[in-house]
Amino acid sequence: MSLDRGRFGRTLGLIAFVSAVFLLTTAQRFGTDGGVFPVAVVAVGSISLITAMTGFLIAAEDMMSE
Repeated sequence: MSLDRGRFGRTLGLIAFVSAVFLLTTAQRFGTDGGVFPVAVVAVGSISLITAMTGFLIAAEDMMSE
């Protein structure tokens, strides 16, 4: 019984990549001076955190079912 670190690592890598692309695109499109960028950072951070927690729970459930 061990946590599926490969699946969890790939999930975290994908989350980081998608978050970075979204934030860079937002910064390029709207700039970092206005009010849109801070809102985007909070929104993307929240979604990333929830997705990471879900990925951890899926990996942990896979460990428990073995």
